[in-house]
Amino acid sequence: MPLSVRSLFGCLPIVCLGLAGSAVAGPVIAPGDIGLRHEIQLLADYGVIRGPVTTWPLAWDAVEADLRRSRDEQMVLPVAVERARDRLLARAERESQRGRHRVKGRLAVAEKPTRIRGFANTPREEGEVSAGYSWLGDYLTVDLNVTGVDDPADDEDVRPDGSLIALELGNLSIAASTMDRWWGPGWDGSQILSNNARPIPSLTIDRNRTDAFKTKWLSWIGPWDFSFIAGQMEEEREVPNTRFLGFRVSFKPHPAWEIGLSRTAQWCGDGRPCGWDTFWDVVFGRNENADDGADPQDDPSNQQAGIDIRVSNQWFGTPMAFYASGTAQDEAGGLPSVWMAQGGVESSGHIRSRWSYRWFMEFAYNACDALKSEQRFNCAYNHTIYETGYRYYDRVVGHGAESDARIASLGVILANTNATTWEFLFRTGDLNRGGSPDIRNTLTPTPQEILSADIRFGVRTRFGRVEIGAGYEEIDDDVTGLKTDDTRAFLSWTSP
Repeated sequence: MPLSVRSLFGCLPIVCLGLAGSAVAGPVIAPGDIGLRHEIQLLADYGVIRGPVTTWPLAWDAVEADLRRSRDEQMVLPVAVERARDRLLARAERESQRGRHRVKGRLAVAEKPTRIRGFANTPREEGEVSAGYSWLGDYLTVDLNVTGVDDPADDEDVRPDGSLIALELGNLSIAASTMDRWWGPGWDGSQILSNNARPIPSLTIDRNRTDAFKTKWLSWIGPWDFSFIAGQMEEEREVPNTRFLGFRVSFKPHPAWEIGLSRTAQWCGDGRPCGWDTFWDVVFGRNENADDGADPQDDPSNQQAGIDIRVSNQWFGTPMAFYASGTAQDEAGGLPSVWMAQGGVESSGHIRSRWSYRWFMEFAYNACDALKSEQRFNCAYNHTIYETGYRYYDRVVGHGAESDARIASLGVILANTNATTWEFLFRTGDLNRGGSPDIRNTLTPTPQEILSADIRFGVRTRFGRVEIGAGYEEIDDDVTGLKTDDTRAFLSWTSP
């Protein structure tokens, strides 16, 4: 599915300008800790954090710089927000300590792990044991992790997920990475890149600081972030060893506005063209579309492009934001087309200077031409050549509800000054509305109606972080007429 990068970003030189600069090596904040994300977004909405915060992993360097600036400027903040800033700054200083050696561990057990993963890092399998080691130098970051799992669905019982070896060059971090990624403002899903699937082993390039351009011609963009990923997917797929390419630019031209532009592509792989000519055809969209009947040799890639925007403001002293994103599956006349759609509204605040809260309502339409009267089913996340589609080890790289889903989510997050968190999440909607059978859909081959509720509790103790979760799910299958319900639960411990 060809999508011209020029039509989405304008031109590559603009993306590449301003990457140089002075920075010190620093670790990153991986997606998964929803309480931490809530506090980061809360501080962003109050103007403490000025840079973009919708491209994960985030660099601690950028977050710490903004937190220090806020403290030095003596910003007037509500007590709960000021405490969140000070608590996060203390953590940033601890995480960024030079020469620090750290040995880590994690244990998790689950009864029926959740089928649809949101931002939270819930267990993927029924049993997980992880060990890790990290070291931070002036120009090198080493974070190595290995996880053993019980009875894995993908037959991979030993996994290096969550690892990173990064070299700092100016304001760029160049890394070999198996860390999760999350691109976009959604809380329960991202249609273009999320942590629903296991992370793809990749070479990555990310910006450490999010400072604005100095030149007057580009300074209007405001603080901005950049991320690039080039990885290789698994061998057990229709086109083995397919390569994965993605890049994203997010920027804030106004303190209340954050805009993200993303693009991803599957290309190369066994039996497919893999040379530099093919690579540049992918980057610049110089190819035909096999899904529309073109010669497969003229269509070297399965591409997606996305645009998202988040707009925030304060009403009666309470931040509220609206966000929306579109992810294109195709191209028409040199422009992205055939869109999926996602949107939501959220608000945050504080209770008696001790607790902060956030609620969100989110809607996702994972079908092509999602906002048209006649939607196209069996199109999203699928491709004629790359028949396994936009999936890695049997999970969609994008939204966890899979192709052709229509999902509404309601979430509530509570966090107190001791880093204790509560999360409540409700989902309702339809899965695989495209009809039966669709064997490519990794959640269900038949249309289903879903209703689910989850509650999660997390607390930090002197012995580490403990999280407990429980959920209920009800499924009504439109083909068989069967109505089933089930419960799920998990318990995890992470070392201090």
